[in-house]
Amino acid sequence: MKNLFNLLMLLAIASILSSCATIIGGSKYYAKVQVPDHPNAKIEYKGDYQGTGEASFKAKRKEANNFSVTIKEEGCETQTKDFTQRKFRGWAFAGTVVGWTGLYSGIPLPWGVAVDLSTGALWKPDINENGVTKQDFNHYIYRIDYTGCKDRTNTKKELKITTKSKADRLRELKQLLDEGILTQEEYEKEKKKILEEK
Repeated sequence: MKNLFNLLMLLAIASILSSCATIIGGSKYYAKVQVPDHPNAKIEYKGDYQGTGEASFKAKRKEANNFSVTIKEEGCETQTKDFTQRKFRGWAFAGTVVGWTGLYSGIPLPWGVAVDLSTGALWKPDINENGVTKQDFNHYIYRIDYTGCKDRTNTKKELKITTKSKADRLRELKQLLDEGILTQEEYEKEKKKILEEK
């Protein structure tokens, strides 16, 4: 009975206290979502609005392989980007095993590992996935290439070319002759070109 009580007390203390990975990094990390060249793009995570153009918010480590962001901009198509990779935090796990393993009746109990596994603190986003970079162990950047609308910064402006009628061009040519800018020979030559155009 006493051993059972001690075991329950140990488990209660373990659930109240944290372990290495949960203390160093926690069960959540800061995700910064950036949508380059789209300062008016609205960013949503789990259906909640997070910001416009760029947003920072907390996300669960254990859900790093199920991180989904929706981008919306007026006049553009809605786009959802899914990030599906995560990595195991090896150093945090080693620290938990070394520093947060207790003995019960001579038997090592890795209660810290149990806490970290239950909180998901042993996971992190995978920086090998396209668009993910790491600032530090607790801050990750998600860069999203928004293709829901045309890249307005690089769109070539269409030039409207107004074409003048033959009569207008001939009038302008005659005016140049009258003002002495063109010689009679130059005038006749240009006039012939205009009249021969189809």
